[in-house]
Amino acid sequence: MSSLLRPVGHLPASVYWFRRGLVLAVVVVLVFLVSRLFSGDGDAQNAAATDPQPNPSGAPPASAPSTGSSTGPSSTPTRTPTPEPSKTTPPADLTCKGSDVRIDALPGNRKIVSGSMLNFVVQLTPAGDQCKATISNDKLTVTVTSGQDLIWSTTQCSKVIQTATLVVAKDKQAAVTVPWNGHRSGPGCLPGQPVAKPGTYVVKAEYDGHLSSAQAFQVV
Repeated sequence: MSSLLRPVGHLPASVYWFRRGLVLAVVVVLVFLVSRLFSGDGDAQNAAATDPQPNPSGAPPASAPSTGSSTGPSSTPTRTPTPEPSKTTPPADLTCKGSDVRIDALPGNRKIVSGSMLNFVVQLTPAGDQCKATISNDKLTVTVTSGQDLIWSTTQCSKVIQTATLVVAKDKQAAVTVPWNGHRSGPGCLPGQPVAKPGTYVVKAEYDGHLSSAQAFQVV
């Protein structure tokens, strides 16, 4: 402490005191400048952060886009499942099998005079989808019976069946007419066969192996 208050050297004491005062002044100035530098930079940053920038156009400032998570519905498109194709109506040229149709044989009259003509109406209706039926003597047969007695059949008189093609569909009439001359039949359907005697008879039709129900009529 004595060396600081009483400088030792060959120079006068005033010189040493001047040097010490100069160093102290320089230190004070440096401390002041450093403190101003840091305090001024912080004030400028705070002012830049808090003071709004002037808007020369006078328009309201645009709001910054939100970076937070959105609570609204997602804009990502959802995948719509592809609907299964509906079943389409098959083409009309699909050939009818016996299992594809329902067959009915209806007598034109329920009572006829012995020896007179009688028409049988054979109707086809679809059991499922639409199809096309070929009417011919190898696909369609019509028989008349009385009990176990075979009276007449198109297997013997095949010429009475006219070849035709019928579109069998819902809400569409598909029918053919098969005439019966009121006589019995025999091999070759030769003429001169006896007439059917008075009594109750039954007519049936068969298409491609599929048999119709029996329909009764009377001969008087």
